[in-house]
Amino acid sequence: MLLHILLFLGALAKVTEPAPRCETGQETLGQCQTEQKAKCVDITVGTCNDVPYSKTMYPNLLDQKARQAVEYSSEYVLISVIHNLLQGECNPDLRLLGCSILAPQCEKDKIIKPCRHICEKLKKSCLPAFDAIDMAWPYFLDCDRFFAGEEEGCFDPLAKLRGELEVAEEDPLAGLPTTFIQFTHHSYSQMVSILKRTASKCSHIARTYSIGRSFEGKDLFVIEFSTKPGHHELLKPEFKYIGNMHGNEVVGKELLIYLAQYLCSEYLLGNPRIQMLINHTRIHLLPSLNPDGYDLAAEEGAGYNSWINGRQTAQNLDLNRNFPDLTSEVYARARIRGARIDHIPIPQSYWWGKVAPETKAIMKWMRDIPFVLSASLHGGELVVTYPYDYSRHPLEEKMFSPTPDEKMFKLLAKAYADAHPIISDKSEIRCGGSFGKRGGIINGAEWYSFPGGMADFNYLHTNCFEITVEVGCEKFPLEEELYSIWHENRESLLNFIEMVHRGIKGIVSDKLGNPIKNARISVRGIRHDITTADDGDYWRLLPPGTYIISAHAVGYSKVIKKAHGSHA
Repeated sequence: MLLHILLFLGALAKVTEPAPRCETGQETLGQCQTEQKAKCVDITVGTCNDVPYSKTMYPNLLDQKARQAVEYSSEYVLISVIHNLLQGECNPDLRLLGCSILAPQCEKDKIIKPCRHICEKLKKSCLPAFDAIDMAWPYFLDCDRFFAGEEEGCFDPLAKLRGELEVAEEDPLAGLPTTFIQFTHHSYSQMVSILKRTASKCSHIARTYSIGRSFEGKDLFVIEFSTKPGHHELLKPEFKYIGNMHGNEVVGKELLIYLAQYLCSEYLLGNPRIQMLINHTRIHLLPSLNPDGYDLAAEEGAGYNSWINGRQTAQNLDLNRNFPDLTSEVYARARIRGARIDHIPIPQSYWWGKVAPETKAIMKWMRDIPFVLSASLHGGELVVTYPYDYSRHPLEEKMFSPTPDEKMFKLLAKAYADAHPIISDKSEIRCGGSFGKRGGIINGAEWYSFPGGMADFNYLHTNCFEITVEVGCEKFPLEEELYSIWHENRESLLNFIEMVHRGIKGIVSDKLGNPIKNARISVRGIRHDITTADDGDYWRLLPPGTYIISAHAVGYSKVIKKAHGSHA
């Protein structure tokens, strides 16, 4: 079906050049157009109703003379369906770029062309998606022909993306001390503003960056803390927190916004614990993985949110069911002697289904950075779960299904739970679940089983160990509850980051001292290897104890050593 659609669009795209403007005396020949005085008009083109301006002009840059001509054109059809053709890639960037040609900005009865450098940058990043479906870059997005240089006066059609949204003219935190945290719910634009402002205040140890876009085009913003922001440092472990995976579970999002402000201010104030943490760890905080879902949930308001409204993405996908199901593959391989049950590749069949751009962004992030430890913050309960989340027997919804690193995962889960005054409480009266006797932790599949989860994917595809933290009974609590929630979770958040230094670390190199990447680090008695990063460094999370460790790589002799797992 896709091939037919592409052929159809390809046929539509073969349009004639617009007729030239009339010279004097040529009007009656029918080979040109009579010059008319055009004026700015309101934008009424359906697909372009969210552009960052309100006025356009006809004829447009393709010489289409009215809204009806635009909406019946092949170019309009293409920008209306491009997000489906490209499976969410470059959306809504391409649509907005196309709208800047079909419905260009108009000021003072004059068309303003979109900027050429914006077109060129987008084309460079999006061409792989076009190549994947064997489709050419659209002719009407020719960067040289329809776009202008900055010196000519142009506008950025993507100005509302990448967090460059309208914010209040007056910063409500302006003039307040850097230690001040406002315990409120934050819209997407407010979140971006706070993250950028925090990174600016601590520019020597912090930066913001985007790992990709949501389906509706919002940047998935991360704030990073490190002594060398933007760079992996030898033997310094990489840590990440992810919040708001389900759009209506907002507490994790707010906690990570507060945590970013706290880390910055406490570092500046000389807090030795925070300085030690940032000096020896590279910390990445992604407050909102599902900003589209958050916007939908926020429409109902705090305290009134339904259990599911906004949970999924704008594509109606549950992100925590959208990752490759590698756990089933592990169960199939576990019976085969010598079969690998770590660093399992993504099956080709996975890409035949609908993969959210948010999911793709996380997977690329994990390929780019050698994460060691991670936690995903959810809501609706008070408990910490750990892999596997998918039962070893698909028909069993509540079956204990441990990984080879069961002992370490229990330590990680307890590190968060024990520091949380309510999760660690022995009381059985909580949000509905009974976890008091378990110490507030549980194997995920034993609680309830599901495939395609992010925590299992972290463990089975990369070196990263990830747990899931349910941080509260209410998914979208009232603002007056946020201050107490922060103080209940602050120590747990810090305590869990510090766990990234448990176990052993080292460097694998050849006799000349050259680093060896992708060397395997094996621990006798634990059927799960980790691999070295690009610089040959590695981190192996382990409970305290003595272990026999081996390093092996293709073309090299195996090295075996005895090592002691550290307490911290």
